[in-house]
Amino acid sequence: MTAAGAVGAAEFDRCLRPLLADDKPAALAVAVSGGADSVALALLTADWASKRRIAVLPLIVDHRLRPESTKESRHVAGLLRKTGLTPKILTWDAKTKPTANRQALARDARYALLAEECARQGIRHLLLAHHRDDQAETLLLRALRGSGIDGLAAMQPRSLRGDSLILLRPLLDLPKARLVATLNKRKQAWVEDPSNANASFQRVRVRAALDLLSDNDAAHRAELVQHLAQTARNFARTRALLDAAAYDLLHASVQLTPAGCAWLDPAGLIAAEDELALRALVKLLGAIGGISVPPRLDGLQRLLEALRSGKSLPLTLHRCLLTRIKGEARLLVCREARYLPPAQPLTAMLWDGRFRIAVAKPVRGVSIAPLGRDTLPAAATLALPKVAWPALPALRRADGRLLAVPGLGWGQMPANVTISFQPALPAAFPA
Repeated sequence: MTAAGAVGAAEFDRCLRPLLADDKPAALAVAVSGGADSVALALLTADWASKRRIAVLPLIVDHRLRPESTKESRHVAGLLRKTGLTPKILTWDAKTKPTANRQALARDARYALLAEECARQGIRHLLLAHHRDDQAETLLLRALRGSGIDGLAAMQPRSLRGDSLILLRPLLDLPKARLVATLNKRKQAWVEDPSNANASFQRVRVRAALDLLSDNDAAHRAELVQHLAQTARNFARTRALLDAAAYDLLHASVQLTPAGCAWLDPAGLIAAEDELALRALVKLLGAIGGISVPPRLDGLQRLLEALRSGKSLPLTLHRCLLTRIKGEARLLVCREARYLPPAQPLTAMLWDGRFRIAVAKPVRGVSIAPLGRDTLPAAATLALPKVAWPALPALRRADGRLLAVPGLGWGQMPANVTISFQPALPAAFPA
């Protein structure tokens, strides 16, 4: 620890560099609200990046939930410009702003704006200023909601949002007091968000409860926060252990196909402990359905009970269909033919959360859409059971005629286009 508790360059390097792992970014984005934590993160990141010739883009979101938010955003931008940074303000232009659950909805909108701007700028890493105090509050909030192990693991230092944006939280093990000390040492101003004192928000009430539990003693509070953050790390280790066991179960029970379907031998799931079986189902359904958010626990439990009781199939959950195929002992798990994306021009994208489309050169007059109920030549029928066909990606010419269905090995793919099954939720089990 450096003088006055300020975070120094060497310590910040130890916080950030392991999160980047082998990544070598040309630019980093930093989410800045104007509070002490995010301003400190922006300055520490700028110092770190300047020595490595990495660009830094501070992003400020004007949520317009309060009349003064635009003025505040401009003020924060001015503070950063005085340090030599060039921030960008992103505006939430929703016509109707939320009146209920405002913090959660505003957070979702903020992340969406940040992700869109990072994508426009070609930036893959977004740094967030969550610190140890935030982690302790998050643990308590999730405990109050009855969260399981995943929720109680709270925030992770490195995580993935969507299909490509990497979120980094290098300050997660540092207390807020040290970030304030960092700014004080630099004589750097910041702004206080008035919503942080609004007791109508549950997080603010949890923060007050921490003060009460520590008898408003700063040292006692810091110790309590440290213990809660350590508890979150303990849950994170437990989650990692359970995830590894769930992937082992999937390795033994599942075979993925390049068409984005899976063959499942349910015997392993049926025999496994509930926690492992449910966790394995989350990962399997997330990969096949193209959804990174897990399904509801009650739905998962019903599906597992149906498999164990031998209930007749087909069954659906989380945009997935589980069914039997004549002459096949295993179950087929495929994307159900509902809630599929509409036709759209063929460009680079993650289609339906499942298929990575790479386009070397622009392709004109070709669109991508679900295959639907089109009839294909008999030669294609051997690749995959027909029940899985409607949800497959299909390329069409401008006149609507089918050009190719790569999941069936049918048709003529454009020479500069590749389509591969790479779901948003990584499928770390055998193809």
